Amino acid sequence: MTKELILIKLGGSLITNKKSSQPECRIELIKYVANIISKSDKKFIIVHGAGSYGHPIAKKYKINKGLDGSYEQKEAINTARMQVRELNEIVCSEMEKVELKCESVIPSNTMEIDNEDNILNFPKNDFDKILSKGKVALTFGDVVKNNENDVRILSGDTILLKLSQIYKPKKTFFIMEYPGVVKGNLKSENLEIYEEINSEFTSKISIVNEENRPDVTGGLLKKIECALEISKNSDCWITGVNNLNKCINGRPEGTRVVR
Repeated sequence: MTKELILIKLGGSLITNKKSSQPECRIELIKYVANIISKSDKKFIIVHGAGSYGHPIAKKYKINKGLDGSYEQKEAINTARMQVRELNEIVCSEMEKVELKCESVIPSNTMEIDNEDNILNFPKNDFDKILSKGKVALTFGDVVKNNENDVRILSGDTILLKLSQIYKPKKTFFIMEYPGVVKGNLKSENLEIYEEINSEFTSKISIVNEENRPDVTGGLLKKIECALEISKNSDCWITGVNNLNKCINGRPEGTRVVR
């Protein structure tokens, strides 16, 4: 019997202190996630965000706008790539500590995107080989080339969407700090979430961005739009890390996203 495949996106704001101007990971949360996944017999492809490993420097040097020809930006691109790989290595290391075998697909080595954020030459065989070995496949948001001799930022959400279109898993989860898509103020003592959202949500609800938020790949609204596309091929949820165990064991909680 073939094991069920689950796609997971670990938010950069979950596994790092995203508001930090320097790389700062939340190691205990990474350990917590690794421990839960280690107890499952399912197959996993995990995509993680960059958070403070990449976003601040990418924003400072406007890497998301493409190459400007400066030496400073060229060095910044190299640093951003180095930082996201460092975060990926931390995630891998914590998984291996709980006897989870894993292997990474590095986007800047294997993927390109066009100006509409379509991934070119997606390395499906790399993911297939990792899964065939019984390992967890890992990948992440990165700075990649595009087809016009330039660079663009490839978000983890975009990679997750492509993976859902290829593998069409039963379930896909966006794992965040919050238990789902929150109604009202995020700082409220009694958070309420939307149990289900659909394509009408994005036209009716205004997502207010935090000032100076160091995100160069789009905020919650873009994530919801991505989740709506994923829901064409997979049962898709936006949920919190405290719901992870229930989610991968067939009892999802959070905000279900449907077309």
